[in-house]
Amino acid sequence: MANRRMWTAAAFAATAVMLYFGTGLTPLAWLTWFAPLPVLLLAPKVSLRTALLVAFGSYLASTSNSWAYYAHSHDVPLPAGIGISLGYSIAFAAGVWLFRTWVLRGRPLLAAVSVPAVWVALLYLSASVNPTGISGTLAGSQVGVPVVLQTASVAGAWGVEFLVMLAPALLAALRFAPVRVTAVTVALTVLVGGFGLLRLSASSSAPAPRVAAMVHDTAPWGVDITSPEGARLLEAYAGAIGALPADVTTVVLPEAAFGVDDNSLPTLRDKVITLAAAQKRTVVVGYLRRSGGHKYNELLAVPGDGQPPVSYLKHHDLESVLGSDLVFVPGTHTALAICMDVNFPDPARDYAAAGATMLLIPAADNDEDGWQHAHTAVLRGAENGLSVVWAGRFGTAMIADGRGRVLAERHVGTSDDITVVVAAVRPGSGDTPYTKIGNWAAWLAIALTVVAAGLLIRRRHMAETSIAGGSEQPVREEARV
Repeated sequence: MANRRMWTAAAFAATAVMLYFGTGLTPLAWLTWFAPLPVLLLAPKVSLRTALLVAFGSYLASTSNSWAYYAHSHDVPLPAGIGISLGYSIAFAAGVWLFRTWVLRGRPLLAAVSVPAVWVALLYLSASVNPTGISGTLAGSQVGVPVVLQTASVAGAWGVEFLVMLAPALLAALRFAPVRVTAVTVALTVLVGGFGLLRLSASSSAPAPRVAAMVHDTAPWGVDITSPEGARLLEAYAGAIGALPADVTTVVLPEAAFGVDDNSLPTLRDKVITLAAAQKRTVVVGYLRRSGGHKYNELLAVPGDGQPPVSYLKHHDLESVLGSDLVFVPGTHTALAICMDVNFPDPARDYAAAGATMLLIPAADNDEDGWQHAHTAVLRGAENGLSVVWAGRFGTAMIADGRGRVLAERHVGTSDDITVVVAAVRPGSGDTPYTKIGNWAAWLAIALTVVAAGLLIRRRHMAETSIAGGSEQPVREEARV
């Protein structure tokens, strides 16, 4: 008994610690793959109640890596953060329940597949009803592993999420069916790794223009463009743009860099048009517009070649239900979005279907979540073959190619300065299989979850019926090796 308690405590601690460092705001990608393993190994050896408590508790404890962030975040307030922590913990416990049950019934492969299936199914359903979308998932933790990230171009972020949970489940099921589980594991490794390497090695003859993302370190939200502070901020940005290398063609500034109303909006437009014309560079800047008692989160994109400027209204905005149509920089395949837009599959997928190859994104974060949110944008780019330029206030300035490889990245500082990143980035390929097919991996996960749970309920019902009729003994909870 003491030995079992020791192993139970060890499994709890090991999974909680690995999840703590393998998820959250700055995850270690390799830890994410192993974190669920200790609890999955333990589950068939203990009672169902113990397995569920250890699974739920270890995941809940690991989410403490974000509790301080939830306590003061505007993007994910504390009630939402509590919901996220509980939701992840419930999803993990549900996967452990199905894993344990099917292993004990001699179906190790079904057990292994059940873990990622229920995880992705519940995550997808939650994201579908969440008005703020989803960010900071296991898939986002894999942005630093481009070989794995290529799966998103076929199966979306849900496919990457599935793989990250499937790997430890297969390892945990290995001892129950060594030959079959090994064969599946090797086949998946070759398929995913081979596809990833092949996609990353594909060369492109397209030119690689130099682009920049820049963010003033401490400028507040929506500085009035007509105020002295607004004039100084614009002058500072103009100086930073002028100091860029001569071959930089496009510059992206952050979300709500300036604030305007209906009277001062023309002032902002005129100033940015003058700046873009003088620099002969496309300038994209976010601004907060107040009109008729409402607030609108918009951006202005001014081409550097003299074409008319365009504006874009944030597609996903809690303060405005209007949303924007797809907007491109005139004469290009370069699309425009703002911050929280990347928490949803669209508009990135719609842009790719419409011919986009690059996505320019003014953004704003809460300092700690800058890396996480910027990498959510990278994930959207990898899904749809879009290179990404991200300028995140109080977060991260980042540039990535259409394969999800981060080319330049800097966390925004805290001095009265401007953080700048510059990189040569080829336009992405655009229009991936995921762009065409959509969230099929999530629906497959839902179907697998229904099958795994449905078969279990059916078997239990049949066993109860047989016992009532006196014709059979109940199914014993032991693994058939």
